[in-house]
Amino acid sequence: MVIGIAATVFAGPTGVRMTSASRGYFDIASIAPSRGAVVGVAHPVVVTFHNPVVNRAAVERAIAVTSVPAMTGRFEWIEDNVVQWVPDRYWPAHSTIALSVGGLRTDFKTGPKVVGVANIANHTFTVSIDGADPESPPSLPAPHHRSHFGETGVLPASMGRPEFATPVGTYTVLAKDRSVMMDSSSVGIPVNDPDGYRLNVEYAVRITNRGLYVHAAPWAVPSMGVDNVSHGCISLTPTDAEWYYDTVNIGDPVIVEEGVATIRSDKEADPKPVQPSTLNPERPPS
Repeated sequence: MVIGIAATVFAGPTGVRMTSASRGYFDIASIAPSRGAVVGVAHPVVVTFHNPVVNRAAVERAIAVTSVPAMTGRFEWIEDNVVQWVPDRYWPAHSTIALSVGGLRTDFKTGPKVVGVANIANHTFTVSIDGADPESPPSLPAPHHRSHFGETGVLPASMGRPEFATPVGTYTVLAKDRSVMMDSSSVGIPVNDPDGYRLNVEYAVRITNRGLYVHAAPWAVPSMGVDNVSHGCISLTPTDAEWYYDTVNIGDPVIVEEGVATIRSDKEADPKPVQPSTLNPERPPS
């Protein structure tokens, strides 16, 4: 399941405010992506209304999405006044998507197809850009290799340790923060607890509203590609995190998979059982 980006509508940057004359019959408050925005290939279309919608079927009939090739998708009502249309597959990269909502017309663009895959067992984060989806090891180059257009690259990473395991699933990039303050009290762990933390994290790419990020973790570099030591986030070296931050668009997909550990010439993977756990940002190891 692709996680939507409805939260960004209320924050403003991805949404577009409508004048009273342009709202039309459905009283539209905002549409995301905004006109002319460049987004990732998994970004849903999100329409927010000023008031709760009584006739949802009428609204769904009034929303038309046009792309080449044509796309199928599904409607998901996030709130009584917020609906998103989620494509059944990735948008075509480098394309213009046209949208009509009750006669109101707008469009947005997609950037390159940037797909990130975190492999828990192999402690890697694989990124492809405008190429085939990342393949499973051992056909990939061993870390360290950053991808370019049409290539697949593998970055050493560290995911959540067993008690804070990184949840397996498919996510969508929700936001990018050059730096963000992570505080364990926001997820119920006191800062002074042995597992508590409060620190500023750089190159943070958020993929859930519960605090799951791909981000720089200089304190965990010795463990990257070797062991999983985080509080749930996907940890990269500062250089790799900056590269990914600069490369990915809001709306691009991130896939977390357990994977099957493989032995590479440069390291021996140490497979560990992975169980779902509560999401928590990470902190430097004590």
